Amino acid sequence: MPAYKLTRMELLRTKKRIKLAEKGHKLLKQKRDVLIIEFFLILKDIKKVRINLSDKLGKAQNSLYNAIAIEGTLDIERLSLGLAQDVNVNFDSDRIMGVEIPKLTNLDISYQWPGYFDQSVELDNAIVKYRKLFPDLIKLAEKQLILKKLAEEIKKTKRRVNALEYLIIPRLNGIKKNITFRLEELERENFSRLKVMKKQHA
Repeated sequence: MPAYKLTRMELLRTKKRIKLAEKGHKLLKQKRDVLIIEFFLILKDIKKVRINLSDKLGKAQNSLYNAIAIEGTLDIERLSLGLAQDVNVNFDSDRIMGVEIPKLTNLDISYQWPGYFDQSVELDNAIVKYRKLFPDLIKLAEKQLILKKLAEEIKKTKRRVNALEYLIIPRLNGIKKNITFRLEELERENFSRLKVMKKQHA
């Protein structure tokens, strides 16, 4: 026995469910497509930021290596503990197609630092260059978090689209077909019965 009733009421209910499932399928496909477009736009931005960072990072590393040669590793490690001064980063959240994503709202950093009286010019240069890298690194982190959130949502939305397309809608159409067939069969039986009764009363 099927898990549904072979009645006209059940047929109407099934038709409504099919209509709703098809509408949901269409909306989810649209959402998936928009998310994929956003994903590739963010990925393009990330590639640009990485190319820009790669060049700046190379120059900053050269300055740091020169400073290490002059100052020594221990002095630079000791100084690095005070380099987080005058940095202010604030995040909020935004939404893309209902997906909550991080949004950088404020980034303040002072590129100068007090230092100490006998530090080398190379150390000064290295510190300034690394501090100038900081905003790009934060923006890159923001975009990579957005990319991760979008990838997760795309995966989830694809699963729901596939479930509707290959499981739920075909199953509902199968139910509709079975109920329609059974109701037509009953109509034929009733029609045949009426014909017999007419003949008997003729």
